[in-house]
Amino acid sequence: MTAKAPTTRRVWLAGLGGVVATHVTGCASSVEATAPPKAAPPAPKPPAAPPAVEAPAPDAAIEAKPVEDELALPKKINLPPRPAGAETGSKFLERVEGLGRAATDEAIFEAISKGNVPEYERAWVPIEIGDGEGPRAKLNVSCDYLAIGSDDDFIRIPMTPCAAQRIADLVGAVLPTVKLVNIIYEHASAKLPPSYIEGGPTEGTVEDYAVHHEKLERRRRAAGFPLGVLTAGHKKDIVLSTRLEEKADCVAIYGWHKRDGDVIQPLSIVHSRRYADYSHGVRLVGGEMVLDGKPRRVVDVLADPALADVISDEGPLPMTAYPTTLPEYAPSKRKKKRKKSRKSKA
Repeated sequence: MTAKAPTTRRVWLAGLGGVVATHVTGCASSVEATAPPKAAPPAPKPPAAPPAVEAPAPDAAIEAKPVEDELALPKKINLPPRPAGAETGSKFLERVEGLGRAATDEAIFEAISKGNVPEYERAWVPIEIGDGEGPRAKLNVSCDYLAIGSDDDFIRIPMTPCAAQRIADLVGAVLPTVKLVNIIYEHASAKLPPSYIEGGPTEGTVEDYAVHHEKLERRRRAAGFPLGVLTAGHKKDIVLSTRLEEKADCVAIYGWHKRDGDVIQPLSIVHSRRYADYSHGVRLVGGEMVLDGKPRRVVDVLADPALADVISDEGPLPMTAYPTTLPEYAPSKRKKKRKKSRKSKA
């Protein structure tokens, strides 16, 4: 009978000092001891705290930057670039002659919404309000009345308040108040005196628009005023007013400043919202302003009884925008004669 081979086995014993392995072959045995793990090195000492730095004395503190500098108003009116080959001002007038009020308004809105506006008129002009004793405000206004065409051939274009409001809404603007019209005139570096057409406006034609515009341009060039500077006095403004509540479907008109600052046209609500003539102009006011260092919407300021006086002589306005649709046409009972002469008078 063949003897069994010696049996090999491994026995693991755990001890406090480490692990002991006993290797047994037959009756002979050997013992191997594993050394216990080394103790972890001591943690490094934290670095010494830097010496305390004394805060500057109050008189040495850096002066805070004015809030107005951090609240920059837009630089450009939000209009698309003028399309290549867009109509000139004179060509536009030729096209809309005889279209009627509603169609002319639509053509004006379409031209401006597509960017057919002179380059000189695309930048906002910032003006500041306040003498240091009361509230201080800063807001944007357009440099001149809305025009269609190029810098070389443009027309300051009259329109109804409905078309004016559509354009204001399009670019995020509002229409001015009487107080703002006066403030703009005070700030204007180019003050053009009023000029009118003998016999008054002729209804049903835009011929007056060209005659009046040419008169204004002759005066501007003779005075040496460049395009793009704040220009005022030469048109009556479509304005916002509390009086718009007195008479439904009317337009409020004010302006035509004389050199002494007085106006030829006091605030009037005689005409329907369908009315426009050569003397009317549309001045845009940026929709955002800074009031005592805080950003505000102009319409919110106009509606606020505590703030409206900053930009309104009439207190808060219940109506801060015109309707954008024309009222129904109501023919005048009195037929106006067409003038024979188209000459303008200073």
